[in-house]
Amino acid sequence: MPVDVAMNLLIELVYPTLNVRPPNTQMVYEFPESSWFTNRIGRLPLTADDVRKGPDVTPGPLPGRWTVTASKTDGVSPGFTITDSARELWFLKFDPLGYRGMGTGSEMVSTKLLWALGYHVPESHIAYLHPEQLVIGEGAKYEPPGGKKRPMQLSDIAKLLKGVDREADGSYRVIAGRALPKVGEFRFYGTNPDDPNDVVPHEHRRELRGYRVFAAWLNHVDSHAHNTLDALIKENGRAFVRHYLQDFSSTLGAASNGPREYWEGYEYLLEGRESLRQIPAFGFYIPEWHTVDTYEAKSVGRLPQDNTRFDPDRWKPRVPIQAFLRARADDKFWAARKLSAITDDMLRAAVRAAQLGDPESEQVLVKMLADRRDAIARSYLTAINPITDPVLGATGVLTFRNAAVDGGFAHAPAAYHARWFNFDNATGRSESVGESSATAPRLQAPPDLLRRGGVFIKVEVTAIDQPQPSWQVPVHAYFRRDAGTWRLVGFERTAEP
Repeated sequence: MPVDVAMNLLIELVYPTLNVRPPNTQMVYEFPESSWFTNRIGRLPLTADDVRKGPDVTPGPLPGRWTVTASKTDGVSPGFTITDSARELWFLKFDPLGYRGMGTGSEMVSTKLLWALGYHVPESHIAYLHPEQLVIGEGAKYEPPGGKKRPMQLSDIAKLLKGVDREADGSYRVIAGRALPKVGEFRFYGTNPDDPNDVVPHEHRRELRGYRVFAAWLNHVDSHAHNTLDALIKENGRAFVRHYLQDFSSTLGAASNGPREYWEGYEYLLEGRESLRQIPAFGFYIPEWHTVDTYEAKSVGRLPQDNTRFDPDRWKPRVPIQAFLRARADDKFWAARKLSAITDDMLRAAVRAAQLGDPESEQVLVKMLADRRDAIARSYLTAINPITDPVLGATGVLTFRNAAVDGGFAHAPAAYHARWFNFDNATGRSESVGESSATAPRLQAPPDLLRRGGVFIKVEVTAIDQPQPSWQVPVHAYFRRDAGTWRLVGFERTAEP
């Protein structure tokens, strides 16, 4: 077996066994805001218009003269760095030749949706480049394939533009990304020793483990370190590194130079297990992607036709990602809750922002996103105890929600059951004081529960439902008595039965 295939198998087999709880999850809300992530959907009253706007704070590159300061000649598709008439720096990327809207549209849709989910993404706009508005900036260099860098010429730009799609009026549709003060990229494992705030190993960060769920949703097969960005941000008199996701032109049905390949999302580039599976079958084994019907259009590329049976656990990027392989059931539950808060109106707003000009393909894309969203919620909201948002009233009545039932992805359980404890916050010891059960998410505390000011209690809550045995693994809610009311101070969810 080739060394690279063997290493691929080793990574895939070993990393899921290193299953530790993310250390950066909060006791109450399960996830803190940071330079990695901002709690938006599900915590803020986002509207479809908010999603359409996304991270944008400007109208995009200003019209007038655009000065080319650098060009991108490596990789599959060309690109330029320009300054607009206001001297704002922008990165321009194009659609592949013959596929108007596919690359730029995919990038726009994914940018808006990942922003809504809480990630930091660059401000991006659909814009149009007219060749006559370009001038070569002083000191701009061009490096031809296999050659040496030299001063850039307008003929170099014309040569690069021959390989991209062009509008009927002679202009070029581009995605314009606002430049950030880049200091590097981040990996999906380890930490950056140059950043004093980077103390949690990246493979243990919930936002990067959960990103696997969102990448599967968007079919972001090209999710790796080169499509990340670390920027030095200065706010309120302090400087820190903020971590961004970027470059989503290979999402949904698109690849960098045309529609995605049929196998993408189903196999790694070097697929050891699939290769081994075909050996005893003497070549008669048929990979899953051979049997999937697809919808194809110039504006959206190649999309799976039926996404109602989409299995997010079987989705794969092009290469194994350490943080993805370590995602636990509670990481996926967290991501599924975020994703289930994205409404169909928000999906339509994100797709409209891409300005595809293809109503039929837009409808297909919205349906794909909605179906995959629901398939993910159905898989992960039901996989573990889905009890959320516990509230203990002053009279001792505990109420809560069931994320799987509320979303319509499971039937209400036969009953809910709670075990109540007086809890010593200093020692971590618990003293059982009783149990209670009910058919509704409303449980009465036992009379022996301590109620004086400053005391802590713990409640273990399960859902009794035969089709969902994992729901009997309890969630743990911790409350403190203050001024006659109970305040939630901790909430823990167990990942595995």
